[in-house]
Amino acid sequence: MSKIKNFAYTIPTVGRITIGEKVEKGGKKLPSKLNHFQITAQHQRDGRFVPHPVQECVAADTGQAADKIQWIPIKLMFNDPDLSVRERYEAFGADGRMLCAGDGETARRKSGATVEATTCPGADHCEYGKMARCKLMTRLNVQIDVKDSGTFKADPLSTYILRSGGFNTARTIRAKLTGLAAMLGGKLLGVPLQLRLRQKSSSGSRQSIFYYVDIVPTVDLLTCAQLAKKHADDMANAGLNQAAFEDAVRAGLANGPFEDCSEDFLEAAEYLELDGEDEDDEQAGQGGKNAPEEFATGELNANPLAWMSAVREELGTLEQLAH
Repeated sequence: MSKIKNFAYTIPTVGRITIGEKVEKGGKKLPSKLNHFQITAQHQRDGRFVPHPVQECVAADTGQAADKIQWIPIKLMFNDPDLSVRERYEAFGADGRMLCAGDGETARRKSGATVEATTCPGADHCEYGKMARCKLMTRLNVQIDVKDSGTFKADPLSTYILRSGGFNTARTIRAKLTGLAAMLGGKLLGVPLQLRLRQKSSSGSRQSIFYYVDIVPTVDLLTCAQLAKKHADDMANAGLNQAAFEDAVRAGLANGPFEDCSEDFLEAAEYLELDGEDEDDEQAGQGGKNAPEEFATGELNANPLAWMSAVREELGTLEQLAH
């Protein structure tokens, strides 16, 4: 049987990497930004995501405290940077389903029971996006490069996903991976890397420190090239076809209009509540900041789903105007 049409076959994930969580304040669970990484499973217990066993392995391998991880040893599953990191403007509905996703030029937008192609001027310049709290989302899929233990065994075909709403994270990771791939002749497999937290302040953050995610080779570039070449040779000698693998993954992602589904919304909810972990005065702006004032405060921060329900009628109106 062939694969289902209009259904995105996403990159398998076994955990999340995040720098935000929910904390209880005044009897309510509100999003809070962190100054360290957390690696969690994809399920919750008592309203919080459960720590993934690999977090203890990272701490043991790197000599860091498990609750204060500043860098994570990683490797990539793809040579093509576009498969490892993907950025889009996205808007979700109150039921957790994606309403619209675009690249700044074109978008796919849900209209009733169908998905239609439309223009995408970006979150700041789209009336639909302003009402739907459209935001930039960056997804980075990586494999965590630590030794297996009694509580953790690596899966060679699965990844950990980092979701970010920050422009600094998006720019930095995209620039690093694209540049490194170009320098190494399109070979990124076999290169040891780290995810690192960086500090920054700006007029947009009122000079307070915020954190964004960087990706860094752990060896010099000549060694990177040697390791990448050796890895490619080893795979070819073993009969492994990386190019065919990446073609299959690329086709799976392109098979559906939207990458996330309603089941993923629980994992993305914290990202939606955090207006970007690294906002500054250089960013292009986000739709959430331009939403009508009555929708931009209060219940939005406490309960984004309730906020989305409140603008549902407005969205319906805009969908009809789009025709």
